[in-house]
Amino acid sequence: MPALLAGAALPLLITQPAFAQAGENASRNFSIPSQPLSDALTQFGRQSNLDVTADPDLIAGKSTAGVSGNLSAGEALSRLLAGTGLTFRFVSATGVTLERAPQAANGAIQLGPVRVEGSGASSIPTSLTDLDDPSRSPVHGYVVRRTMVGSKTDTPIVEVPQSISVVTAEEMQDRNVQSVVEAVQYTAGVQVSNFGGNEIRNDWIVVRGFDIKPSGDFRDGMAQVYYDQFRVKTPAYALERIDVIRGPASVLFGQIIPGGLVNRITKRPTLDPVREVQLQIGSYDRYQAAADFGGAIDGEGKYLFRLTGLARDSGTQDRYDADHRYNDDSVYIAPAFTWAPDENTTLTLMAHYQHDSNDGESRPVYPTRSLVGDYSFDRNIRDVYSAGYLFEHRFGEGFTVRQNARFTTGEIELRNLYRLGMVNDHTVSRYALYSKQQADFATIDTQGEARFTTGAFDHTLLIGLDYRHLWGRMWYRNGLAPDLDLNDPVYGQTIALPDAAGTWLDQSERRRQVGIYFQDQISFADKWVLTLGGRQDWAKNRIADHLANTTTHVKGDKFTWRAGLTYVSPSGIAPYLSYATSFEPQSGSDFFGNAFVPTTGEQYEAGIKYQPPGANSLLTLAVYQLTQQNVLTLDPDELHPGFSVQTGEVRARGVEIEGKAEILPNLNVTASYTYNDIKVTRSNNVDLGKVPTTTPRHLASVWASYTFDNGSLRGLGAGLGARYMGETYANNINTIVNDDYVMMDANVHYDWGNWRLAVNANNLFDKETVVCRNSAINCRYGVARTVIGTLSYRF
Repeated sequence: MPALLAGAALPLLITQPAFAQAGENASRNFSIPSQPLSDALTQFGRQSNLDVTADPDLIAGKSTAGVSGNLSAGEALSRLLAGTGLTFRFVSATGVTLERAPQAANGAIQLGPVRVEGSGASSIPTSLTDLDDPSRSPVHGYVVRRTMVGSKTDTPIVEVPQSISVVTAEEMQDRNVQSVVEAVQYTAGVQVSNFGGNEIRNDWIVVRGFDIKPSGDFRDGMAQVYYDQFRVKTPAYALERIDVIRGPASVLFGQIIPGGLVNRITKRPTLDPVREVQLQIGSYDRYQAAADFGGAIDGEGKYLFRLTGLARDSGTQDRYDADHRYNDDSVYIAPAFTWAPDENTTLTLMAHYQHDSNDGESRPVYPTRSLVGDYSFDRNIRDVYSAGYLFEHRFGEGFTVRQNARFTTGEIELRNLYRLGMVNDHTVSRYALYSKQQADFATIDTQGEARFTTGAFDHTLLIGLDYRHLWGRMWYRNGLAPDLDLNDPVYGQTIALPDAAGTWLDQSERRRQVGIYFQDQISFADKWVLTLGGRQDWAKNRIADHLANTTTHVKGDKFTWRAGLTYVSPSGIAPYLSYATSFEPQSGSDFFGNAFVPTTGEQYEAGIKYQPPGANSLLTLAVYQLTQQNVLTLDPDELHPGFSVQTGEVRARGVEIEGKAEILPNLNVTASYTYNDIKVTRSNNVDLGKVPTTTPRHLASVWASYTFDNGSLRGLGAGLGARYMGETYANNINTIVNDDYVMMDANVHYDWGNWRLAVNANNLFDKETVVCRNSAINCRYGVARTVIGTLSYRF
C-alpha cells in the first residue's frame, strides 16, 4: 500500500523553512468529518498542502473524530490523531511521519518530542505528554486531558484525586466572556456574584460555599496580591485557560480557604505566529479594542515573544442621569519573552500593566434605580504593575527544576458616597468615604521534580519551597455629603473630599509566609495511582496602627496533608478517594489578648472521572464533606461584649456532576449540576444550624455551541446556554429568602477567511433578579441583558 500523503506544520521545534510554512498556514479552514483515519489523512494532505507518511499497519482500523474550523495545520493534525495512540515528527521542512506513541506503565499515552531531522532544528523543548492538550498551554476544544494545577506536575486529569475543572480559550471565545467571573459561571460547584449587582471591580467567586477572594486568587500557579481593596482583576482576553480546584489545596499552595482556588493561565510566547486584532461594541456604550501578537523572533525559534493588550471605554447598566453612566474603563498591556537556549531549558519573562477606572460601590438605592453616589465624586482608580519569570531546566530524563516568581506593586484610590439612613420615605442621607491604599507583593516558588522507579512502583516525587511577602499601607476617611432626593435626584454636585480630620483608620501591614512541601505520585500495578503530600507553613503578620501608635504581631505555623487513591481503568473510568486539609491565618485576638489561630479545613471526597479513549469528552462525579473549623463566633461570656472566640464551625456536604464533550463534530457541550448542603454546625450566635447568607443549595448550567463546516452555511455557528441558581437566604437566621432564577445566554458567530464576527447576549430575556443581604432593603439588582458584538481579524 503506498504511503499516505498529507501534512502539517506543527508550531514547535521546526527548521526555518518549516517556520515559514507554519506562518503561511497559521490560520486556515479545515473541514474533515469523522471517518477512517486513512481517508482523513488524505483529505488533510489536500487541505494543508503538506506531506505525512505512515506505515499502513499503524493506521489500519483506526478512526478519527475529524477536525474543523480556522486552525493552524499543526493544531488540525494534532486533533486528527487525538485518541489514536499515534504521534508524529518532522522529517523535512514539509514532511512528517506518523509513529506509535509510547505508553507509560499505567497505560497512559506519552507522546515524545516532535522534532525535525537534519540541521537547523529549533531547540524548544516539547516534552509535554499530550501534544494536543499540554497542561500549561492553549487547549483546542472544551476538553482537557492534563493539568499542572492539581499536582504541580504534568499529570492526566483523571489521575488527580480531586475535583478540577478547566475553562479553555475556545469555550471562553464561544461564550465571549469578558471576565474570569463570566468564564467560571458554568462550572460545577462555583457561584459568582453572590451578592448580585453589577460587580465589575473584582472577581467575586464562591466555591463549595466558601468565598475564595481573600486567598484563592491565583495566576500562573502563584497567588495574586490581596490587600483590603487592592486586588487584581485579570481580563479574560489575557488568558489561555482557567483552572478551578474544588476543595482544600493548601498542601501545594499554602494558606487557602477550604473551598478551593481559581488559577488563571496567562497567554505566553509561542512559536506558532499569533496575530489578532479585535474590536467590540456593546450595550451601555461599550467600546473595546484588543490585540494579541506573538511568534518567533529568530529563525531557529530560540527567542519567542507575546504582546497582549486591550483598551476599554464603557458604561454599565447603572446610570446617574441621561448623560452619565457608571463607568467601567480599563487599559491592559502584557509583554512576554521566552528564551530556550537548548532542549532542556526555558526561561519566560512576563510583565503587565493595568489601569482600571470605575465608579466603585455606587449602587441603586433599592427598590429605586437611583444611584446613591455622584459621578462628580465616585472613583475607583487602580494601577497595577507586575514582573516575573517562569524557569524550567531538565537534568537528563529523570529530574527537573522549576522556579516561578512574580513581583506586583500598585495603588488604588477609593471615593464613594454611601447611604447613612433615610430622612423620609424618599430622601436618603449620605456620607463620603475616601481611601488610598498601596501594596507590594512578592512570591517565589522553587520546585524539584524527580521521576524514578523502585521495584514495581513508578514515582513522580515533588519537593518545593515557596515564599510570599506583602507590604501594604492604607488609610480611610469619612466626611459629610448632601442628602439625595430619590424621586428627583440631582447629580453633578460639588462634594468635598474628607480631610485628615475624618481619618478613622491609618495602618500599615507586613505579611510573610514560608512553606516547604512534598508530594509523591506512585503508580503501580499498571492502573493504580497513590498520591501522598504534606506541607509545613510558617506565617507572620505585623500590623501597625498609626492612629493609636500600636503594633500587633501575629504568627502561626501549620502542617497540612492530603492522600488520594485513583484506579485508572483501560476503559477510561477512574474512581478515586481522597482526604485533604487546609489552613488560613486570621488577624485579631480574643478578650484575653490571645492571637487568633488559623482556621482549618478538612475534606473527604470520593468521585469518578470518565474520559473514554478516542473520545473528546470528560465526565466527572464527586461527593464530598468539607468542614471549616476555628471559625470566629460570639464570645458567650457576658463580661466580654464585642469579642469573639474560635469555636465556630461550618460544614458543607454535596454532590457535583460536570460534563464537557464534543458530542458530534463541531458540537461542543458543557453542563453541570451542584447540590451543596452547607450549614453552620457550631456557633454561639443565632446562626447555629442555619445556612450562610446568599449560598444556594442547587446550581445547574448547560451550554452548547455548534458550527457548520460545509455547504452554504460553512463558518456559521450558534450557541445557547442556561444558568440556574437556587433560592438563597438573605439573613443569617434564614427568614428572608432570595428567589431562584434561570438566565439564558446566546451566541451567533460567523467565520470567513481570517475574519470572525460574533454577537453574544448574556441574560438573553432580560430577567430581572434581586439579591438581598442581611436585610430586606440592602439589596442589589442582578446583571441585566448585555449584548456585545465582536469583530476579529487574524492574519
